[in-house]
Amino acid sequence: MVSAEPRKKVAKDAEGKSEESPPEEEKGGARGMFGIAWRRVILDLLRASDRVLEYTQRFFHIFMRILGPCLVCLALSLIGFVTYTWFVYSIHEFQLQDISINSLSSIAFFLLGNILYNYMKSICTTAGTPPAFEEAKMELNDAEEGKRAKPRQCGKCGLLKPTRAHHCSVCGRCVMKMDHHCPWVNNCVGHGNYRYFCLFLFYLALGCLFVITVYGSCFYDVIFTWRRRGSRSFRQYVMMSFMICCSILAALSILGGFHFYLVLTNQTTIEFQINMIRRRESRRNGEFY
Repeated sequence: MVSAEPRKKVAKDAEGKSEESPPEEEKGGARGMFGIAWRRVILDLLRASDRVLEYTQRFFHIFMRILGPCLVCLALSLIGFVTYTWFVYSIHEFQLQDISINSLSSIAFFLLGNILYNYMKSICTTAGTPPAFEEAKMELNDAEEGKRAKPRQCGKCGLLKPTRAHHCSVCGRCVMKMDHHCPWVNNCVGHGNYRYFCLFLFYLALGCLFVITVYGSCFYDVIFTWRRRGSRSFRQYVMMSFMICCSILAALSILGGFHFYLVLTNQTTIEFQINMIRRRESRRNGEFY
């Protein structure tokens, strides 16, 4: 006969294991609930960050649309101030000092006309908007196959996106051969107005250099000597015009030199940035780009 004591011990051990198993299951369930809650928190944070980025972009676009006209008015005001100084104060003072003013006035008129003409053309000329995608697709389908690449459609504005075209988030449309969106002209700089933009920079630099050359002696006398030419108003206006032109010329030396390099290398500002990124990646991989 087998004693009943071993059976009782086995039964007790089974009961103990059954009593210990529910807490382990509860721990596993708690961990699962904690993981789900943590995932929900992460998803909520990602959604909140997306909303913040979206509102930031909207604010930036509105700010750029407001900033553009303000900077255009500021640029015209600075050009008007220097022009007012020349034709109201400088011509009169130079005539009193027996300085030939006819040739200088002719140069000033030529530079001022080119500055204003190219500046207004940069503002008013469309940078280049591609056609509608459906119309372009029909025209490309009518052409012979294999001669042209498959047309691309912009996912934001729905227009045709040719090669070297990019979407401007401020203007809300694609721009052909887009260089950048310039708030100083309140317009995109692209295929249609890039030459006017470069000519504006060129003639503006020449105008600043002309003013600095003409007013240089007056500025030197006022700052470094005791001689005082002309009236007090003349000296104040000349000093302001001289410092404005020096500041603009310093900025144009960098900006104009950069765009001169882009013209020589047949790049846009966006393409230059993309090529710099690809060049860095190629160097890391030991390749030549």
